[in-house]
Amino acid sequence: MIGQETPQIIPIAKASLFNTALPAAESGWLSSTISPTNSPSYLRIYVCISIAGILRVARTQSITTVTENLNNGNALVAGAAYIFTVPYRYNDSINIRYSTTTGTIYTCIIDEVGAAE
Repeated sequence: MIGQETPQIIPIAKASLFNTALPAAESGWLSSTISPTNSPSYLRIYVCISIAGILRVARTQSITTVTENLNNGNALVAGAAYIFTVPYRYNDSINIRYSTTTGTIYTCIIDEVGAAE
């Protein structure tokens, strides 16, 4: 539209793992949880893992953590790449969990995507 600026989408790198051993099943992948820089916004999660399993978001608000299965709760195919979009807000902190172990996280890239403040 004439005279109106289009909001700029600025991705913010939140986490990146490459060729990393999977931690124990259902353990957090990240050494510290991810919290939003802007709210509301979305996490764009790109993963490729060497073994099949169920990928989960562990969302914490206050002292309560709830796990949310990605991919409709279906196991990811070993060696296949997936992209997920997960909404989150200021009171959320997020980590990633996987249902199996003894494999490799080939790639995990997590970016926050939202409008600039």
